[in-house]
Amino acid sequence: MLAPIAFLALALGAVALPHQEPFAGYDPSTAAPAYIEESDGVDRYDGHQVWRINWSNLTDTSRGALYNVLETTGDVWKATPDMIDIHLSPRAAAVLPSLLPKDTHARKIVPDLQALVNLSLAHPLPDLHGAYAPHSPLDDPPTDLPEGGWNVSTLGTLFHDAFQPLAAVDRFLDTLVKAFPETLHTFEIGKSAEGRPLRAYTAHRADGKTDAPEVVIISGQHAREWVGPASAIYFLHALLVSFRDDPEGAAAKVLREFTITVVPTLNPDGLVYSREHSRMWRKNRQDVGGLLCKGVDLNTNWGYEFRPSRLACSESYSGQRAFEAPETAAMANYIVNGTAEAPRKKMPRAFIDLHSYGQLFMFPYSFSCNVFPPDAENLMEAGIGVAKAIRMIGGPGYQTGQACQSTLRFAGDAADYTYAVGQVRWSYSAELRDTGTYGFMLPPFLIRPTGIDVVAGLSALALFIYNTEIEP
Repeated sequence: MLAPIAFLALALGAVALPHQEPFAGYDPSTAAPAYIEESDGVDRYDGHQVWRINWSNLTDTSRGALYNVLETTGDVWKATPDMIDIHLSPRAAAVLPSLLPKDTHARKIVPDLQALVNLSLAHPLPDLHGAYAPHSPLDDPPTDLPEGGWNVSTLGTLFHDAFQPLAAVDRFLDTLVKAFPETLHTFEIGKSAEGRPLRAYTAHRADGKTDAPEVVIISGQHAREWVGPASAIYFLHALLVSFRDDPEGAAAKVLREFTITVVPTLNPDGLVYSREHSRMWRKNRQDVGGLLCKGVDLNTNWGYEFRPSRLACSESYSGQRAFEAPETAAMANYIVNGTAEAPRKKMPRAFIDLHSYGQLFMFPYSFSCNVFPPDAENLMEAGIGVAKAIRMIGGPGYQTGQACQSTLRFAGDAADYTYAVGQVRWSYSAELRDTGTYGFMLPPFLIRPTGIDVVAGLSALALFIYNTEIEP
């Protein structure tokens, strides 16, 4: 049944990838972090490189074996059935050729990681930059920060021109709630490992409807993927401004027919740490019983097909039990049970987990390709619509397909959980821009374009669900 859909995906630039099993023999619990220099408590990456290795000619077993070797040598950024991107220290880069089989080809795609780190930290507002962020002060005082908060009346606000520290994110969203009191509300779903509030934002124009289906969007599970939270906030802001300016437009229909709930920073502790100490930090910041290593990879800690890890220093350390991380426990509790003030009467209609990078829009399952979701054809069709909507507004090409076919994913995945346990039919995981030129170090000038991609894609998804299930 999927062959015609795969053909349509190719025609639209949304490529349905061939069936692939996750790399046989790969054990994520054996991974070790890359060697990092430190200066004044801040990790630096001078001379660090990112290499892309083409391993499409290897068998699954050979890829798994090579992956184990590479992740004990460096920090894997991305892996697909065709290639793997890996961040290496200078000493690790020197030995890379000796580690590779004959049937692989490697090329350097980032010659100096610190240069990209500096670029990603650039900020037009010197009073809001992170603890070690270089910045370019404006010639004139910023007019975007009136007393009491950001100017949220326009998408042209300077907030969307930089990756913001958590304090600025909270201030912006507080201002947004005050500016749109009839449409936007905020509440807390729990606390992080270090006690920070996990804040959710719900947007809806009831117009007499009190039971609108809910679309839940989360981002920031992985601390270093800054474009996820930035894009989630842009999406929320764009819906509100578009509704105000065009009450009959597509955004207005989305807000009238759906309740949109956004959790923009599910890993606030990790986000703060990635800004103030280690730009490459991925996990949360909870104690895991080790003397040297901290943190759980949130997107391997969900309670479906969970698999415990052995090595706490691994970037993909899943913990010893499902929902060991307070962040995943709180998010799953909200999805299944709602809140104490508003117990859940019905499950969300859709769930989208925003990550970077790769330009992928994927549906379950991640843990294995041997299990195929019953809704695969519909999930593929909707995903193709998301990719087409992004292309129609001049955005880049996105691939769509089952997560296990598209990239190396692990058990304990969020979208797997919401689909299998939460019974959220339209469950997706998205990898946003780009495809490797900048990787996790996306420069600030690409925040708006990525946010516009998300607005177009997720609006198209919501309207597809509306036309398919609500008013077919």
